[in-house]
Formats: sequence, structure tokens, C-alpha cells
Amino acid sequence: MKKRVVAALLVAALLLALAACSGGGKEAAFTLQVVHGDGAAVTMDLTTTRETLGEALTEEGVIEGEEGAYGLFVTTVDGETADGEKEQWWCLTKGGQQVNTGVDSTPVEDGATYELTLTQGY
Repeated sequence: MKKRVVAALLVAALLLALAACSGGGKEAAFTLQVVHGDGAAVTMDLTTTRETLGEALTEEGVIEGEEGAYGLFVTTVDGETADGEKEQWWCLTKGGQQVNTGVDSTPVEDGATYELTLTQGY
């Protein structure tokens, strides 16, 4: 009896260790729509195991930015860099609605649509 309990505990520990090594993240598919400064829209269907949008988009090479006091400040999306002298910035929305979080704290939701729009004017 003791051998079975020990064996079961070892198997459970091994499964937990494997889950931890693989990241343990659940895969999520989402859509990103990028609206460039010239109005051209690019739609990307992405899949990730990352928890936040910032992690997922950085890993895919879609965004670049600068770390600041409030997390990643997105400066470049899909190869286009916002021009601070023209008061340009990337606006993050989800399903067409503005979000109250930055990319670093916006969770990736399976089936969601996010938008990054180059916006002018503070």
C-alpha cells in the first residue's frame, strides 16, 4: 500500500515539474488589428501561451517600446514608429473599446480582438 502511495506521489510530482518547465500556460488565439498612420489596416491572427498582450506581441516581434514607470510604452508597431514630435502614440483598444491598462497588464483572452491605432494628439 505504501509503495502505491509513494509511486502516486512521485508521478504527481513529475507531472507538476513537467507543467512548470513547459510554462504551464494555456494557449490562446486572438486577433490584432493594426491601423497605421496612413489609415491602412493590417489584421494578424496570433496564438500564444503568454499571459499578457505585451509579452505575446513582443515575442512575435510585432511591437517595440521603452520600459517606463508604468510598464512598456509602445513606440513601434508592425514596423511603424510613432513620432513624438508630432504627438503620435499607439492607442490600445479591445473590441473597439478603450482599455484602462497598458499592454504589459492587459491579459490575453482567447478569441478576443485587440487594436493598436497610430493616434495623433495628446
